[in-house]
Amino acid sequence: MTVSLDKNPVQLYPDNLLTEKTLPGRWRIAKTKSRREKALAEFLAGRGIGYYLPMVKKRQPGTKRVRYSLMPVFSGYIFFKCSDEQRYQAFTSNHIAGVMDVTDEAQLLRDLGRVQMAISLDAPVYPYDFVSQGDLVEIVRGPLKGLQGIVNKKSKNYRLILNVNSLMQALAVDIEAHCIEPLRK
Repeated sequence: MTVSLDKNPVQLYPDNLLTEKTLPGRWRIAKTKSRREKALAEFLAGRGIGYYLPMVKKRQPGTKRVRYSLMPVFSGYIFFKCSDEQRYQAFTSNHIAGVMDVTDEAQLLRDLGRVQMAISLDAPVYPYDFVSQGDLVEIVRGPLKGLQGIVNKKSKNYRLILNVNSLMQALAVDIEAHCIEPLRK
């Protein structure tokens, strides 16, 4: 069901959560049950627990009218800062499948700050699988679809160079990031 854009939970509660260092609690990442990110956000806000749920506007398919929804950038995850008692309260929501404690809060805040900045630019933002040098990937789009290789280098313009094994030979190919997906181990 599509909800009006103004009826969605705010993405950042409270507004200064990512910048205010004196707010109590520890950062945690909740893995939500299927499609329950917004419900958990509303639950947390209702109990005064700070959270960040990055969302982007996505056009919904339809023939009669143009509709948009806010969709979570990281499907199934919400970031929140709370005490141990508030963590227990969050579990009582019945929206959480599991919680991960964040060990490097400074790194998380830097990452979330960059995510928030990218979203605020109102430019297209697309979720991507995390790919690093040395990962085994498969090309899923384009004329080389189906080939597998190892990420050899990530250049600054977000093009990937792959070593593709073909007939026991190596072949380097420049390919755009949206054309590959990591192979699960």
